[in-house]
Formats: sequence, C-alpha cells, structure tokens
Amino acid sequence: MPTSIAIAFDSNFRHAASIFRGVADYLNDHQLDWRLVPLQIGFEAKLFQLAQSRQLAGAIGTFVSDNWLNGLLEHRVHAVNLFNFSKITAVPTVTINDFALGQLAAKHLLRQGARQFAFCGSDSIHYTQLRRQGFKDTIQNHSLHPWDHTLPFSENLKQFTSLSARPLGIFCNNDRLAREIILEAQKSKLPCGRDLLILGVDNDPSESIFAGLEISSFELPVHACGYRAAKILHAQLSKKPLPSGPHHPGKLRLLPRQSTLPSNRARLTQRAQQIVSDHLADPNLDAANLAQRAGASRRALELALNAELQTSPLRLITQARLHQARQLLRSTRIPIMEVGRRSGYPEAQHFSAWFKKHNQCSPKAFRTKSPSV
Repeated sequence: MPTSIAIAFDSNFRHAASIFRGVADYLNDHQLDWRLVPLQIGFEAKLFQLAQSRQLAGAIGTFVSDNWLNGLLEHRVHAVNLFNFSKITAVPTVTINDFALGQLAAKHLLRQGARQFAFCGSDSIHYTQLRRQGFKDTIQNHSLHPWDHTLPFSENLKQFTSLSARPLGIFCNNDRLAREIILEAQKSKLPCGRDLLILGVDNDPSESIFAGLEISSFELPVHACGYRAAKILHAQLSKKPLPSGPHHPGKLRLLPRQSTLPSNRARLTQRAQQIVSDHLADPNLDAANLAQRAGASRRALELALNAELQTSPLRLITQARLHQARQLLRSTRIPIMEVGRRSGYPEAQHFSAWFKKHNQCSPKAFRTKSPSV
C-alpha cells in the first residue's frame, strides 16, 4: 500500500508547482512508492482530518507555528516545514538562506552605486525580518530609510524625492512590491535604473511585463527545497539519522536587469549572461557568437564583462557550462551523454575530455563521489 504524503501549498502557485516537482523527482530518483496528496490554501483542517484518520504518514508544507505542528505530531505524522514564514523549531525547516539573500541584495545595490537605501516588506513574516537584517548589516554606515506600510507607495516615494544623495536602492520582499513601486516612480518622474534602483525577489516574469520594465530579481531554488524536504522526510520515515542542518539547498541566483542597472556596460553584461543561460546547449555558442547575439562588438562585450564581472566572454560561457554539467551530474540520474548535450557538448568523447580538463576527473567519477542534492 502506498505511503500517503501531504504536500500543503501556500498561495504562491509557481512555488507550489516547483515544490511538487522537486518532491516527485526525489521519489523517482529513489523509487519510492509514495502517494502525494496536494492540499491548497486553507489546508489546515483537511490535513488534520487526514492525520486523525491515520491515512497520513508525512506532510511537507508551509506551517504557521510549533503549537500547530505539535498537534500534527501527536497523530504520528512526520513533517518538514518549508520556508521561514514563522520561526519553527518543532520539525526540520528547508528554506532559502534569507539572511544571505538580504546580504546579496545590499552588495548588488552597493556595486551599482546606491548611496541610500530602503527595504520594503511586511514585518510580520519571519523571513522578511531575516532579509531586512542581512540587508541592514551589509549596508553598514549607509542610511536605511524607513518604509511606512500604512502609507500609499506614492507618499513613501515623495519623501525620497528630496534626498540629495542618489541613487536610492530599494530592496523589495517580492517582485509584486517592486512592480508597484516602479509604477508609482514612473508617475512621479523618478527614473528607475538611475535615481531609483529597485530589486525584487522570485523572478516572476509577469511582474516585469506589467511594470513595463525588466525587474532585477532573485531566482529562488524552490525545486531544490522540495527535493531536500522529501529527502529529510524519507529519513524520518525510515528512522534514519536526519541530514545535518541548516537546510539551505541550491544557490541564490541574482538576475540583474533594467531596474538596477544604470550603466550601458552593466546592461550589456546582463544581456550576455541571459543569452548564455538561454543557449547553453548550443555548441556554436562562443565569444564571437555571443557578441553577435548581444548586438555588440566583441571588444565592447569584452570591456563590459571585464568591468562588471572581471571575466571574459569565453570564461563566462565555460563557467556556465561547467556549473550546468556539475549540477546535472550531482542532482539527476540522466545519462552522461545527455548531460554533455545540455552543456553544449553533443559528442560524448569531447564532453568527457573537456570535463576532465576542468575537474581533474571524468563525469562518471564526479557523479560517483558527489553527494546527492
């Protein structure tokens, strides 16, 4: 009889789909006979019904408190919490590193020349507090202006128009807030990407579309969180030692775009990075091809990448391909030939030789010695 596992989703359906895929991929990789039961917004009552009826072995979800979870644990249902919506200690939590996210946001805005700063996000959420603290600690001696959530965005922006030191870097807790600020800034004739540098979280393309401006944002490793949560739940159900924490799977990926890139070189660099990401499997992608796709001369691209990233077009492509290959070898069981194809080396022999040159071991040996995600 299959083991029933509830996957309790919050209101972010993009996250929900990635979490579900991450859990399903873990089941597939480890050939587990789990029956996944998806529960949507307002899942608490249904989850307790399943627990009380002894139809449930485990649950993965965004839980609100330790008291609530203790009620679930009393019915012998193992659980893994996802994300820092609340401070949870009763069960393991798998989440992104929210404090580090705040630090990375501050570093990016500092690099782009921000001289004063603001943070926009709800204080009632635990992960917001962690992001704010990481952000505040990293800007150090620079001013962090308060954002009053009781006032309309237009009123908050009005206080910043009088600032003599610009640009102002605003870190928003999500892309929706970033989009709303951008729209208000446009009404106030405040140029985004110059006077205001606005950074969001979650890489939601629809928000950029409605903002009429490409929003710089963080892409979160949500799939990896689902995968790791399934791994921890599997250990609980098997009565094995739990993997040591903190559980921060995957890497935070910053995607700089128009809303925080004031210089032409910065925008050309971002365009080149996006092209490399989108066309990594193309074996014809080289320095000359990259410059052509980016609409720049090879020399202009070289100068931009050197100024912004201290790298070259060839190194940019090579490092992206290496990262892709390593990630696929670590976290999937797809054939090594397919790993090579997705990394821009469709010939297995060429891929193996290239990989060994940069890693001092073959793809097969790398996969064997790498820990699973």
